[in-house]
Amino acid sequence: MRKNLAPKGKRPATKRVVSAGGVVLRGSPPEVLVVTLRGGRVVTLPKGQVEPGERYPETAVREVREETGVEAAVLAPLRKVRYYFTIRDEGTPVTVAKEVHYFLMAYRGGEPRPQLSEVEAAFFLPVEEALRRLSYANEREMLKRALLRFK
Repeated sequence: MRKNLAPKGKRPATKRVVSAGGVVLRGSPPEVLVVTLRGGRVVTLPKGQVEPGERYPETAVREVREETGVEAAVLAPLRKVRYYFTIRDEGTPVTVAKEVHYFLMAYRGGEPRPQLSEVEAAFFLPVEEALRRLSYANEREMLKRALLRFK
């Protein structure tokens, strides 16, 4: 059961965040591009917030390039996922409703180099290892979906 963290009689504050990211695959057998956070404890796919006027595929390409230094092209949409988490904003709990639009992306060039202000490391992993190491079930599912469409 989830507790209501708002003061009695007040609704909890909410914030909506929309992001886009990619499952960047290269090679045969394929490898997938990942980034790490929190001292390497979190392994995730590159993604970031949509900027005003930007389309989701444009965001995915930009975020992959910014976070990892890798150039990639969108091949197909995969799916969007939604999840919720709570942060504190000046001591007040805020529920964040996050929506992420994922795309199958093809590697076009560049060597992974992390954008240190956003991620700690960026590198390619063999798919089987990525399926074991990705921290979030919804991202493992995105990788599986991408593999079904990757030629």
